[in-house]
Amino acid sequence: MSEREPMRWAAQGLDRRTLLRGGLLGGAGLAVAALIGCGGGDDEDDAAPEATTAAPAASTPTATATAAAGGGDSGAAATPAAGRGKLVRDPDLPYPYQFPEPAGLTPKAGGTMRVAATFSISTMDPTASAAGGTITVPNMVYNKLLGHVGGVDKDPFTIELKPELASSWERSQDGAVFTFNIRDDVNWQNIAPVNGRQLTAHDIKFAFDRYATEGVHQSYWSNISSIEAVDDTNLKITMSKVTADFILPLGSRYQTIFPRELVDDGTISDKVIGTGAMILTEAEIGSHAHFVRNPDYWEGEVLLDGFEFQLVGDYSARLAGFRVGQFDYCYGLVPNIRAMDALLETNPDVQVNFNTNVRGAPFGMNLSSPMFEDDRVRQAITLAVDMDLMSDLLYDGLSKINALQAWTVVFDEEPARESGLYGPWYGRWAEPGAKAEARKMLAAAGAEGLTFDNFYHNYGSPVGDQEAEITAKELEQVGITMNQRHVDYTEFNSTWVTGKLEEGCTSCWATVGFDPDHYFHNLVHSGSGSNRWRLNDPQVDAWAEQQQVELDPDARREIQRTMWDYFLEKMYWPPAPSGFTFEVYQPWVRSLRFGGVSYTNGSYYDWGHQIASAWLDK
Repeated sequence: MSEREPMRWAAQGLDRRTLLRGGLLGGAGLAVAALIGCGGGDDEDDAAPEATTAAPAASTPTATATAAAGGGDSGAAATPAAGRGKLVRDPDLPYPYQFPEPAGLTPKAGGTMRVAATFSISTMDPTASAAGGTITVPNMVYNKLLGHVGGVDKDPFTIELKPELASSWERSQDGAVFTFNIRDDVNWQNIAPVNGRQLTAHDIKFAFDRYATEGVHQSYWSNISSIEAVDDTNLKITMSKVTADFILPLGSRYQTIFPRELVDDGTISDKVIGTGAMILTEAEIGSHAHFVRNPDYWEGEVLLDGFEFQLVGDYSARLAGFRVGQFDYCYGLVPNIRAMDALLETNPDVQVNFNTNVRGAPFGMNLSSPMFEDDRVRQAITLAVDMDLMSDLLYDGLSKINALQAWTVVFDEEPARESGLYGPWYGRWAEPGAKAEARKMLAAAGAEGLTFDNFYHNYGSPVGDQEAEITAKELEQVGITMNQRHVDYTEFNSTWVTGKLEEGCTSCWATVGFDPDHYFHNLVHSGSGSNRWRLNDPQVDAWAEQQQVELDPDARREIQRTMWDYFLEKMYWPPAPSGFTFEVYQPWVRSLRFGGVSYTNGSYYDWGHQIASAWLDK
């Protein structure tokens, strides 16, 4: 495909890579996206006070953004003549990261959007958990102080802020004080006990105070000395420790604004009444969540009459329902290119884009365990497991083998594999003598005959079982025995999310954050709840704290680059392939796009960010 050839975003018969190495392990791997949790702040420098509307990403993507239907200069995102929105793509990939709307559309009201989801509804209290079963339904109903730019106009490689409940904001010259101007035309939904009263800065202070003092998001607020509602329309947040990152998570799914009344009457876990585009009418554990449009939505007319999450855990049932038009979107519908090809045989007009793929999903180890304490053991595991083989078997090679830390934080362009920027061990699993060297390293470390349990959950997908099987077979060749222990969703989350992993894990995902501090503090500092591998390295802690308060962006990036090199030498997180995630929509779905760097616009959580403008063209 030439650089200037228009990309076909309605998927029809695109070429793909063939499987190059070995046979399949039991048919198509049906992966679902990893469950993701909470991270931290912005990438704003210490500037004079100014009204803020966006925060740039930390780096420039390698994907090429071009204009559709007429070319355009490569490397420059554009709004194409074909319709509203951006086209952003990598010419080496079969689908774009972003695509525009068709030309000549007039949005129309009516209809109910139906989504087949896989989360399990639990508590509705957004302070209680970062899991999809907690935050997805409230995000349909609550608003946020700020928003993240999403939808058809989003550049998937940037994280941009936009006004939401705050109409504008600024940061003081010394970086210590944020002030927000709160809209005076927002009312809570007209449902008891809130009864349609006006939202004020005092409501936002109440919600933030609660996030800061209870629940799973307290660490995000640990550097804040005060949250003050100056009056009904002005909010001030003062930092006790001036850090480089703070503001971006305020636009995320993890900091929604809930009413005081639901906390006071004890119904916050069971009830959702917000200021958002949708009103929750019914939610049943293991079954569904139903919504109707909010007729008094402050931002404008909501086009959909209603919205439904149907909780369908069985992949085959989701796929069958999508094929006949029962669902407008399905979680985990297309896990790989083979499944995409199969879907096109029956549904050739679906719309498709890729999610960005910039961070790792590594093999997990309890780094506080003596069995993984010696660097040579972790390095030997990295050499022993052929990740290229795994990529071919599970994803037909359509994957990335990334470091745990997103490369976008450290580099302006994605490092080439042969650049040496991934350290001395990355990629060497493909060398002929890799396994022999791994055996020697294990012997030198006194770890011959190492045996450990692999704790994992497959999320209802064969690829989870296949990844565990491949890893075990590869490790067997260097004398390591990995005993498989598949557990159900509840046990997996209650163990991994709480940092109680005992030994090894092939499905232990990293939480996703919205700022550099997430990757170079939250995931790695010994005192952080997101450090679920239980890494306790005093040198890492020192660097993590240093980069957190460094306001000069160049100096800060230098510290992060030092950490990057150190991690890839120590191999605390041996890499594993991350398959590209396909976002597939029925051809009549409009003004809805998922996919963004660091999963900032994720289809497993962020429906409420876009639902006010989504519509059905049928």
